[in-house]
Amino acid sequence: MATQDPVIYVVADGEKARFLRLEGSHLHTIANFDLHKGSDAEKDVASIKAPRENPHEQLKAHFTRDLAGHINKAAQNSDVEGILLVAPAQASHEIREHLDKPTAKKLFKTLVKDLVNTPEHDLLKHLDRPETGWPELASV
Repeated sequence: MATQDPVIYVVADGEKARFLRLEGSHLHTIANFDLHKGSDAEKDVASIKAPRENPHEQLKAHFTRDLAGHINKAAQNSDVEGILLVAPAQASHEIREHLDKPTAKKLFKTLVKDLVNTPEHDLLKHLDRPETGWPELASV
């Protein structure tokens, strides 16, 4: 039986996110989140709309807070030893602000990149795997 990688890879922006795990030498999506799918965006805007603020930006901020909650929950799993976050600067900042302390301790690397639309099979080459401290992958 293969050993499960102890890292959750979170690839996000202000509207979409994926949680990935390494299986063998490939990343595989274990959860998807999308601001525009599975939620009533107009209802959400009406409930959080503040005067003189862009409703779309408010939705993105709400999404990143919710995403941080999902990351916090995933980090509680005993087989998760580390979290690598990949997100553009603004989304990365908002996500990190809402991580609880135990989760923040597991966040060992943040890459300021927009890779949310990068296919699974191309993601690993963008991640600096040796910095995780876990064994380096054999080239495929």
